[in-house]
Amino acid sequence: MIFGNPEDMNTQLLEKICSLYDIVLTDLNFLGAMDNNFVFEYQKNNKKYILRGGTRHTSEQVQAELDWILYLDSSGVKVSIPIKSKKKNYLELIKYKEKIINAMVFEKAPGIAVDYRNPEVWNEDLWEEMGRTLGKMHSAAVKYNSKRLDIKRLTAFESVQAQIDNCLDFIESTVIKRFNELKDKLSQLPRDNNAFGLIQYDFHADNFNIDNGKIIVYDFDDSYYFFFMYDLAASIHEAVWDVPDEKKREFANRFIPSLWKGYCEEYNLDRKWLDYLPDFLKWREFDIYATLVETDKEKTASERVLQELEEWIPEFKDRVESDKQIIPIPKDLKEWFRDIF
Repeated sequence: MIFGNPEDMNTQLLEKICSLYDIVLTDLNFLGAMDNNFVFEYQKNNKKYILRGGTRHTSEQVQAELDWILYLDSSGVKVSIPIKSKKKNYLELIKYKEKIINAMVFEKAPGIAVDYRNPEVWNEDLWEEMGRTLGKMHSAAVKYNSKRLDIKRLTAFESVQAQIDNCLDFIESTVIKRFNELKDKLSQLPRDNNAFGLIQYDFHADNFNIDNGKIIVYDFDDSYYFFFMYDLAASIHEAVWDVPDEKKREFANRFIPSLWKGYCEEYNLDRKWLDYLPDFLKWREFDIYATLVETDKEKTASERVLQELEEWIPEFKDRVESDKQIIPIPKDLKEWFRDIF
């Protein structure tokens, strides 16, 4: 592990980053570290910022992420935007322990975090706004597909496969077999520009704030090229994950129609993709499982998170080895995707 706690980062590294962004070192508040990235928060001139650094992705891939965020901002999607350093760069590269650290600063998203326990916040109105936000991002992605880019982000196929390959000695052959079957199935789907492109890939309520009823999205570190339907599936998966099993179906019957209603207001995705919702829900679980195993293998998280992995890894291993879904899928999809058949 390169970064897990503040003491893992020497003062010289932080001083170098701070000098590039005109930050007072003592103003930094450590928020956490995972996957060889670290995050700090600080305040300057009564405005809050987020400093992110690390080695999780190559510098080219991080620059591609920043380009995507700036494009979304220019397209009217509310996002936490990067700011330039004193050298007028959105991305600064610092040599540290024979590695290159990618350092960048974002404006902290205004508004408040989502309180799942508060029905006045976590309700149909917000879920519809989540759908509209996804729809806006996918509309922007279609136009982004036509841009000639020197460096592109990876596909999700490449990203998850790399994690699996890195952990072959830690993942049972039955899991790898099922992953390959799902990957082969999804790989054969058409990658139409109106259904496949650069997506947020991890869109859920821990990655956005609410400001006057509008969503401001942040944390695009997981952005990959993949099917638009996956963004919807990931949002569904994360929303129902912590709901008690006996209430998951009831919650899904409220959440999914609201998410879909808002989405359709901003983007028209071919309805054929709804048939693959179970597959993308399962891909989400393979992705999470691969991330958990790799994090545990490489020790790229705090001690607290590493301890929690002892519970999470068996849970997701059980999921990916079986056909069991995070929620029971109704035989008639009209139950969720109303007014479209």
